Amino acid sequence: MSDEFGVESVYAELLSRAPENKIEPRMQPLFRAMEILGEPNKAFASIHITGTNGKTSTARMIDAGLRAYGLRTGRYTSPHLTKVTERISIDGEPVADETFERIWDEIRPYLEIVDQELNAVGEPRLTYFEC
Repeated sequence: MSDEFGVESVYAELLSRAPENKIEPRMQPLFRAMEILGEPNKAFASIHITGTNGKTSTARMIDAGLRAYGLRTGRYTSPHLTKVTERISIDGEPVADETFERIWDEIRPYLEIVDQELNAVGEPRLTYFEC
């Protein structure tokens, strides 16, 4: 696991990157990260909700409807109220702290590859949001 501070340590590490409100207008680093991670974005069907207001409510309604038909669901929303793991739900339940930490520990080395590639060409490393 990450260390004795667990989820808060992972969150602090993410926050040490450019914050969510400093989103870089770029896509290539995301495509590169997904490529290195084996294209997880293509491993499942997804619904991407955009707009100004009501996205979390809409996502929760879609999630509940899909689960009512016996489908497994994963949902990411932001921001969180008290804990970063609130953002990620599996089958309607917040992701377990241990899972959040384990997945971060698994993907961190691959994201560091992208960070190094970006650094080599003078670009900032992946942002919080990109990670």
